[in-house]
Amino acid sequence: MNFDKIVSNLASSGVLGGLAGGAVGGALVNSKKARKTAGTLLKVGGVAALGTLAWKAYRGYQDGNASPASATTPSTNDPVWQGIKKQQFAISTDDSQQGSTALLLVQAMIAAACADGHMDGDERQRIMARVGEMGLAADEKALVFDALQAPLSLAELCERVDSPELAAEVYLSSMMAVDRGRTEAEFYLDALAFRLGLPEGLVIRLQQEVAKVEHKALA
Repeated sequence: MNFDKIVSNLASSGVLGGLAGGAVGGALVNSKKARKTAGTLLKVGGVAALGTLAWKAYRGYQDGNASPASATTPSTNDPVWQGIKKQQFAISTDDSQQGSTALLLVQAMIAAACADGHMDGDERQRIMARVGEMGLAADEKALVFDALQAPLSLAELCERVDSPELAAEVYLSSMMAVDRGRTEAEFYLDALAFRLGLPEGLVIRLQQEVAKVEHKALA
């Protein structure tokens, strides 16, 4: 299963970054910025690059907490967030295990894109038809169909997150899949960060890393 191909097709077809917003109007009107961001992500390393971005955010968060200026900013002394190594953020795209990190991140992206919950039956059928036209293998289409028909709830998604580094990657993936200009998307991301137990300072760093990718995409 080619997870990079799945993300590429979801982005180019307007599912990511606009499923929540576009489906409400009865059309797949996607976020141009989100589509370009996903495209840039694929160019710099694909799904595996999410781990690199999450590591950069974590390192910046740790460096900020260690500086004198951090005394005036929110921080956490939770040992869960201390001493995480770079290799722990590595994402394998080996599809031999259905419970892989890459699979969960794709599911997280689709769950985020569905987050506003305004899809009726007709709009869902339009989306399914678009997915059917994607250049994906049968098992890849099945993954997308399943994730769209029954997107993971916040509780289900967070239950599958078993490490702090994966929590950061799930949040990062979700952030890249939505149009953050929409109130519903912001509510979803806030709730996700809370359920994942992400420190406020780390959330800010993750947002900054996504902003850098967006800047490259739109340059």
